[in-house]
Amino acid sequence: MDHTELEGVIVDIDYISSGDRSIIRMSLKSGDKVYRLLDPNFYPYFYLNPFNKDIDPSTISQMKIVSEGENVVIHSAEKMQMSIRGKQETMLRISANNTRSIPRLSEHLSEFGQRYEYDILFWKRYLIDKRVSPLSGVTLKVHEDKGDLIIDEILPKNIEPKLTHLCFDIETYNPNIAPRPEIDPCIMISYETDTKRGVLTTKKIDKPFVTYCPDEKSMILKFVEIIKQNDPDIIAGYNSSNFDVPYLMKRSKKLGIHFDITRYGEEAKEENHGLIKAVKIPGRINLDVYNVARFVSIVGASETLLKITRFTLYDVYRAITGDTKITVDKKNIWQQWDGTKADLENLAEYSLSDSISLNALYHFFMPLEVEVAKVAGTTLAETSISTTGQLVEYLLMKYATWNKEIISNKPSDNDIYARNANPIEGAYVKTPEAGIYDRITVFDFRGLYPSIIIANNIDPSTLTKQEGNVYVSPEGSRFLKSPQGIVPKVLELLISERSDVKKKYKKDPDNKYLAARSQALKILANSFYGYLGYARSRWYSRDCAASVTAFGRETISNTIKEAESAGFKVIYADTDSVFLLMQSKSKEDAHNFMISINKKLPGAMELELEDFYVRGVFVGKKGKSEAGAKKKYALLSESGRIKIKGFELVRRDWSNISRETQRKVLEAILKDGSKEKAMAIVKDVVKDLRDGNVNLKDLVIYTQIKKKIDSYDSKSPELHAAKKALADGVKRKDELDNATIGYVITKNGDSISEKAEIEDTAKTYDPDYYINHQVLPATLKILKELGFSEDELKNTGSQKRL
Repeated sequence: MDHTELEGVIVDIDYISSGDRSIIRMSLKSGDKVYRLLDPNFYPYFYLNPFNKDIDPSTISQMKIVSEGENVVIHSAEKMQMSIRGKQETMLRISANNTRSIPRLSEHLSEFGQRYEYDILFWKRYLIDKRVSPLSGVTLKVHEDKGDLIIDEILPKNIEPKLTHLCFDIETYNPNIAPRPEIDPCIMISYETDTKRGVLTTKKIDKPFVTYCPDEKSMILKFVEIIKQNDPDIIAGYNSSNFDVPYLMKRSKKLGIHFDITRYGEEAKEENHGLIKAVKIPGRINLDVYNVARFVSIVGASETLLKITRFTLYDVYRAITGDTKITVDKKNIWQQWDGTKADLENLAEYSLSDSISLNALYHFFMPLEVEVAKVAGTTLAETSISTTGQLVEYLLMKYATWNKEIISNKPSDNDIYARNANPIEGAYVKTPEAGIYDRITVFDFRGLYPSIIIANNIDPSTLTKQEGNVYVSPEGSRFLKSPQGIVPKVLELLISERSDVKKKYKKDPDNKYLAARSQALKILANSFYGYLGYARSRWYSRDCAASVTAFGRETISNTIKEAESAGFKVIYADTDSVFLLMQSKSKEDAHNFMISINKKLPGAMELELEDFYVRGVFVGKKGKSEAGAKKKYALLSESGRIKIKGFELVRRDWSNISRETQRKVLEAILKDGSKEKAMAIVKDVVKDLRDGNVNLKDLVIYTQIKKKIDSYDSKSPELHAAKKALADGVKRKDELDNATIGYVITKNGDSISEKAEIEDTAKTYDPDYYINHQVLPATLKILKELGFSEDELKNTGSQKRL
């Protein structure tokens, strides 16, 4: 048999059914070519820990099993020595011809023992067992059989991915505000690659980038043709998994056309991935940049995006580039479509600008997204719809398999309930005295929780009752010093690699992929503690998670004592940070303190200087003026940078006017040192609200509905607004389920909830609500430290104190 050698990166991997077999299918990008490869020699399997250790595997493999009227065939059964949370066991590995047999077999055989790993996705199992990472590169030996390329061997090889892409966006006719795919046509499709751009539409528009199509059917088919001609590895959109692709799929079905944007002559498939809607495009990567932007903001990978509260394409593009894109009134797109020549030209410009802006975001996010996928070892499509916990789980699954450790089953609903009912004590917090302070130094423990896990070998498999050769946590749990557990082992690998990458990056500071690699390693390393304590985790361990925070509390407490002994005043401490009031101390004193602490720390723990700050504001807790609030402060660094934590301006569920007013107040205090200017800012905003001079866009409040809208009984403002929009036909149910709702408190209604309307339909606003429930709560906690009262801010009282 003649073999051909190939090398490249895996763009997509799934499986197909052929007769009674499930066969791995992958798309390999090799140079400029893409190959469709099959591996029929890999079988799905699960493990059984038999009650009878002497059972003969042939007894199992020869069983005749019928499930749902179908014979379920066992392909093989063999004994394996595996470890379950540190204990060696003789297991049976049982394989089947197809994936649908695995849950049936595991259920049927559960009377013979405890079953494990029966819910691992087939393609993930393949990547793990073959020890390959899609975007890190592979080398293969293949042969041809009846026109198919069959994989004989696959091995990892370091190859940099060079993937092509196409960004796109659609516009729809929307006389009912919310477009209805069963009625309302798609009217424009814009696209951009790195070399081509254009707009497809069904009206003749005198613009060089516009291609006229006689009708919607020919326009969609033209878009399919463009995808086939360009053959992108990645199709990128913005909220495209939730809207654009499903809308085109539904319109194509309505028009009776085959909407094939795949590489295999198939159709895209809608999927649910937890709370995230996904679209699978076989042979290509579907990249919804909206999901990527949300992920980046949550993990704090972009300093700019940390302050984003609206994740529209316009807002994210502005935050990333500093530029603005063309906008239109989206709810009136149908009127522009039916409008003048100038209206149509403007709409076409707007449509193209969406794809142009999206392409800029694609290039901004891709280095980090690629490196996160490479570090986790999964596909780019999977990475783009995963949480950090899911990525950590995949990493642990890989190393557990390679270390012959059984992957724990997902917890049951009862397990999850019990875990949530027994919460873990959190980090140590020294609350600050509310007020305004000068000359503050902030220190952080670098990777505190990861370093604690590594230094003390904290892992579910190392938990023990024995006395000797153990690490003992402050709350009493014991961990074997050896062998090293999977969790600390993987963490140590990530941290070690990050140290190497940072050294390379210092020598090559313009290398954006080294910067992204460092950030990806940091993101995943910092997610391990949370995963240990997450109720739905396969590696959940209350003892492990509680021990990490206990060690953390001990470390911070000891540091506070050392700082006070050295003559500093500790005004605030939380989790892994300490805030020192310098008083008469010098910067050299602060550096010497840091050095003295680091000499006493175990393992990889290290105290680092975050920055020196000129001034800081700490606010009081609700109802108290003396005790400061946890994680609610603003600091001005010597370089002029303002660091803000916990205030409304970094929260989504406050209106823009409350956030902007708070920001201006903080700047007036921190930069100008002027309490009078801060006071005047609030008074001016209150007056503008009363006089009706505030734009409705600045009054929108965003709240996420975290489940299906009809499953709620409460009457919160966002639910009232959403249900009213649904009843009025302004929004569809699928647009509201698990969605972020933007609403305004109007003058129409009695209660606050009754006054809430979605931003698309709101025409008025209630000034008293925004004064008393938005602007004043956002600023009063700050200004009361300067001696101002609520009545004074409303221009109804006098200053209480100075």
